[in-house]
Amino acid sequence: MLATDRSSLPLQPGHTINVVVSVDAGAPLERAVPSRFYAQAAAADGEQRWADATALYREAITEWTAAARLQPSRALELAIAKAERERQRSQLLASRARGTVGVVGRFARDPFSRRAEALDEGRLLRGKLLAARAVLERVPAALYARTRDRLREALRAGAGGAAARMGGDAEIHLLLCSTYAAGGEIEAARLARAHVTEADRADPVNNVALASCAAALGETRAAIAELEIVALHPAPGRIDRYALRDLYLGNDWDRLRGDPRFESLFPR
Repeated sequence: MLATDRSSLPLQPGHTINVVVSVDAGAPLERAVPSRFYAQAAAADGEQRWADATALYREAITEWTAAARLQPSRALELAIAKAERERQRSQLLASRARGTVGVVGRFARDPFSRRAEALDEGRLLRGKLLAARAVLERVPAALYARTRDRLREALRAGAGGAAARMGGDAEIHLLLCSTYAAGGEIEAARLARAHVTEADRADPVNNVALASCAAALGETRAAIAELEIVALHPAPGRIDRYALRDLYLGNDWDRLRGDPRFESLFPR
């Protein structure tokens, strides 16, 4: 069951229920210049119809590109970049669904491959979960469950034996944190973050994931503090202007948009 942090629905014994959570999605970039095609693409993503979504994002890009030729604007520029990013992700997920990507990893017995496969797909699905929520203003229950389960699978694949030494659990716990929070499971989100050690929190590789978790929990100051490290004090060769723009496009930050502290981190 999905539940908001304000209320939950009781379950009758022997019955199950899927609850679609209504949310305040903040100020997503894609809402600044509405598009029927983009809205349909997000709905298709929410239903995990990846091939349909891919085609619809192409239509949205064509529509917005034509509008930008007539009247260029930063809003249109960002919307086009966002649609292209979502198109690429939908295309990747469609390829996975057809079995043309990650086949070896999916059926491999070794935990390294299983973990990598589950984590790669979990990252893509989490992005789709947030992108669909931004437009639909709700959390698609089936997509939420699949995202959560793939990330949990990545954790299980890394548990015990040689797999336990591969590291990287901090990222998975933090991805689960932002996923749980999106689904309204706030205590589960905080518990997932509690598994991240102080050493991992100090590791620059986890700054973005920490920021995503904090933003999902409504901890604006903490989220911006982590993003400041990424944007203002990056490790050598870690981030450039184009990488910053790609980071800015993420729906993780929809509730931060318009905050001067957040906007100042991303040069125009």
